[in-house]
Amino acid sequence: MRRVFAALGWLLLFTLLGGLAMDLAGDLVAPHRPVPVKALAMLGAMGGEFGINLWLLALCFARLPGARMPPRSRPRLGLVEGLWGMFGFGLVLGAGGGLFVNARIMTDFLLILQHADFQPSFTDPVTLTCAVLAGELMAGLWLVWSMRRLGPPHLADGSPSGVAWRSAPGAAYAQAVLLALLLAGVVVAMYKLVPPDLKSLENMPAAKLFDGPPVTIAAILGVVLLLGPMLEEIAFRGIGFAGVASRLGPGGAVAVTTLLFVAAHGPEKIHYLPGFLDIGLMALASCHLRLRYGSIRPGILLHTLYNGFGLVAATALH
Repeated sequence: MRRVFAALGWLLLFTLLGGLAMDLAGDLVAPHRPVPVKALAMLGAMGGEFGINLWLLALCFARLPGARMPPRSRPRLGLVEGLWGMFGFGLVLGAGGGLFVNARIMTDFLLILQHADFQPSFTDPVTLTCAVLAGELMAGLWLVWSMRRLGPPHLADGSPSGVAWRSAPGAAYAQAVLLALLLAGVVVAMYKLVPPDLKSLENMPAAKLFDGPPVTIAAILGVVLLLGPMLEEIAFRGIGFAGVASRLGPGGAVAVTTLLFVAAHGPEKIHYLPGFLDIGLMALASCHLRLRYGSIRPGILLHTLYNGFGLVAATALH
């Protein structure tokens, strides 16, 4: 309970300091005219949100004195740690992206106070791409930090209760390619049977990411085809699977991690409901590879190919 109150105290401090800092910045950028009370309130709210994002990151990285769990001589990987591996990954991903978005909004708002005719845009492809990159990179750092805390024995353990970050035989990667091709066939069949509404898909924020300049498109392709699949497999089929399996067994781990993985992709699949089927099948196929070969690396290849085929299918629809 003491750690809970300490965490809440840090949250209050981060929020207040962020709000006060932005109010002070508002007064400094417009010294020759008073800043309206409404504008100060908005600045304070933005600074508070920025502080909350910083607090979340500090909490997830165990950087809040008094709110940290005591260090263990032997790292543990149980149900709580497994669930935290998945939920913590999502929190850091959102907090990292939110930190960039808040910083961008605050900067543009301060420019508005200086130049009333300044018209910012927060939904342009460059801003969205930078937010995605910030979230992915922060989540990647958190997973590396988490894996280092677990230690090599947990990482190299290929059993259901180990992270299974180890090499796999060539047959595993060949099977990953085969499963990816089968999933591609499922996606094509679904598009034929239930054609998606292209207008609703084009209005999704994810679709706008590919409307930017070549450098941002290349960055997003790197996330979709390389960074994203690796991080998600480590979080869900690695740490998450191992922790849940230690308490509920392999079958329970397959069910829990698959359901949470599908739920995490709900915002992008809700616009095309049959998409929940192929993302669920991909998760199950990745679990199969993990259990059969004792490694999550073939699942990373499967995930990468699945995302790549999805991009090809989306391009073909246009």
